[in-house]
Amino acid sequence: MKGITLDVLIADEIRSQIENGQYPEDSRLPSERELCDEFSVQRLTVRSSLQILKYEGYIYSKNRSGYYVAKRRITKNLKEFRSTTHILELMGKPSSITLLQFDKIEADKKLAARLDIPIATPLYKLSRLRKLEEEPISIEISYTFAEYVPGLEKFDFTSRSLYAILEKEYHIVMDRAEQEISVIHANEMESELLKVDLGASLIKEHGIVYDTQNRKLEYRENMMLMNRFVFIK
Repeated sequence: MKGITLDVLIADEIRSQIENGQYPEDSRLPSERELCDEFSVQRLTVRSSLQILKYEGYIYSKNRSGYYVAKRRITKNLKEFRSTTHILELMGKPSSITLLQFDKIEADKKLAARLDIPIATPLYKLSRLRKLEEEPISIEISYTFAEYVPGLEKFDFTSRSLYAILEKEYHIVMDRAEQEISVIHANEMESELLKVDLGASLIKEHGIVYDTQNRKLEYRENMMLMNRFVFIK
């Protein structure tokens, strides 16, 4: 087995310091020279460690200023089914929602194929912009089967999550999802809402969500900032 190199060990130590709060978000890391002294290594080793952390999204660089701690990314476990709202609450970072669209629609050919349902099946379409600390981080689009949730339009989706409403008001508990993760390039609407350049890389999470009765309840599409989300399994 190949031995762990010094740059990896140093990256692990700095990562641990960041996660433990020794270096808060947006704080400046010690200079390369200071890190060389702290770990008793050469500058090339420190630079390699910093590049590892930069690639992982833990830090970012400013020209002629040094390295800074990036905002903590939102970790989504592919083996668990948890809403983004719930994950952020566990992190102690409640988010805010801006309602973009809410309509009762009929499934078009594309949606019908994805959900394996007849064309014109009634659906509720809910589009929201999620912000964390006033920064837009994701666009979330949900298509929910109208037959299971009559009267869904009367609820306030800016103050309550969709899944919380489904559980409390309809006694529906979401259980699992079949989803795909891909990288897309921001279109004009996405770039404007998420405040990124046109064509910037985004994470797209999309798929079907089932409830505890194994019914298809929702098809969702989430477009997320690359530097704010990470997926693990």
